[in-house]
Amino acid sequence: MSVASVVLSLLFGTSVIMTIAMGVAWLHFGRQKHVLTWTAAYAVSIVQWLANAGGFFLHSWPLYMVTGVGLVVSASLLAVGIRQRSGRPVPVALLGIPAGIAIVATAIALSPMGSQAMQGMIIPVYVGVLILISAVSLWPRKRPFTAPELGFFAILILYAICQGALAASAALIRGPEEGKELYRAILGLFMPTIYVGTGVSAVLVVAGDLAEKLRRQVSHDPLTGILNRRGLEDATMRAIANAHRHKRALSIVVCDLDGFKALNDTHGHIAGDDALRAFAYLLIAAMRRGDVVGRMGGDEFGVLLVDTTADAAAEVMERVRSETQCLTLDRSPGLQLRASFGIAQIEAADVSLNDLVARADAALYAAKNAGRDRINVWRQAA
Repeated sequence: MSVASVVLSLLFGTSVIMTIAMGVAWLHFGRQKHVLTWTAAYAVSIVQWLANAGGFFLHSWPLYMVTGVGLVVSASLLAVGIRQRSGRPVPVALLGIPAGIAIVATAIALSPMGSQAMQGMIIPVYVGVLILISAVSLWPRKRPFTAPELGFFAILILYAICQGALAASAALIRGPEEGKELYRAILGLFMPTIYVGTGVSAVLVVAGDLAEKLRRQVSHDPLTGILNRRGLEDATMRAIANAHRHKRALSIVVCDLDGFKALNDTHGHIAGDDALRAFAYLLIAAMRRGDVVGRMGGDEFGVLLVDTTADAAAEVMERVRSETQCLTLDRSPGLQLRASFGIAQIEAADVSLNDLVARADAALYAAKNAGRDRINVWRQAA
């Protein structure tokens, strides 16, 4: 078996495995648009490598043409999928126009008026530039790379460099055999490894996204998008340990909407959900970086304010309390919301959320008994 047969078999097999893996991921793990696009990219690659093998062994110009088109289409779909995953728009001009030019140029290069140097340069230049753009599109906004993303990014950069090396080596081709050794060496030694690496790293990115989605479902409230009780407990344990270690203040606020049950009974649960979301967004907007907001259950929320005394927390919550009255709900424009707040500061014996919540709850109940729509600090309620 020749080296070409082994390389083409490896590339074909990788495309088949990747198409199946991506297809299964799309069917069973959320049916995300970018995963379907990547599935299509590897499905096109199956046809592409089959055509490449046919063109190589049968010396068929039409099959080489199919190979060139397949390379352009699969690379374009890979780029589209990356932009979809990143939440970036997919401009038609960015992909469609260059792809059309590359396909036409490939047809000219493969025709009798073309040359082997042109054949070896056009597709690698297009694919290399497109993959480089894709790597830039993968760069996350306002957060660091995850480990799978970083691996995928590195492989894409290597892929683009390898395509550039192929194009540069193709420029050295002067005849039927002259100058082809370097081109064949790059194609045979590096491209299979990089192609397999691209597929594996793409699968790891999909798996990492799924793992992050599951972690978020475990620790976040689906209605408001903030932490749930479990997520708040984990965050509180870390905050308490840090406060004890550095001897810093830490305060917790337990708050809820006044008359929430009557709101649900009178205006319906949809209005109630709107009220919870609006109040959660208000709490988030009032917090600093490092503070934590969570939904403890029903209409009860918990807020951790780091490096903050109970009195300072009361000042922050007073602004939230007054702004709560100004919230408007699209489905219930005439509804006016009010909320009550109970505040407790960390003590030496505190180790968990329950320790802080016990005192903050007592303060909240005192605020309710005093007429609602007010703030109470635990030491004042004791």
